[in-house]
Amino acid sequence: QVNTAMHEAKLMEECDELMEIIRQRKQVIAVKIKETKVMKLRKLAQQVANCRQCLERSTVLINQAEHILKENDHARFLQTARNVAERVAMATASSQVLIPDINFNDAFENFALEFSREKKLLEGLDYLTAPNPPSVREELCTASHDTITVHWISEDEFSVSSYELQYTIFTGQANFIS
Repeated sequence: QVNTAMHEAKLMEECDELMEIIRQRKQVIAVKIKETKVMKLRKLAQQVANCRQCLERSTVLINQAEHILKENDHARFLQTARNVAERVAMATASSQVLIPDINFNDAFENFALEFSREKKLLEGLDYLTAPNPPSVREELCTASHDTITVHWISEDEFSVSSYELQYTIFTGQANFIS
């Protein structure tokens, strides 16, 4: 019961740490998303203000052009029409710059929320079990004056990167473990 309680407490502690890490990362990512939203809205608001200014200037030019069209004096019409035509040409050229550069479909192209790897890792959480020891194949083992060769096989499902081999030398007086 004591051992079980200790393992349950360790499980709760580890899971609480994982949940705290997830909560903190969620907070950081949420802040980044909000900051990006604010930046993009600010940029869009500036573009809207620029478009409104252009619209107001264009409205003034249209009103002037309509007023000139009503001019009965041909000489006066020719004098003022050239000036208005040049201003209309400049306004038309500058209005091409006002095309919005925000693509609303890719508004968060810097954010790719992909948690499939993490979900798979979390779903695979389990109690750690040690691998089975290898089986020594005595028929293949050899010993000579200064060399010992040990052959073994491991039929475990775990990928074991190394084993530690300990041996005992029997002498007349004492046993040495190496």
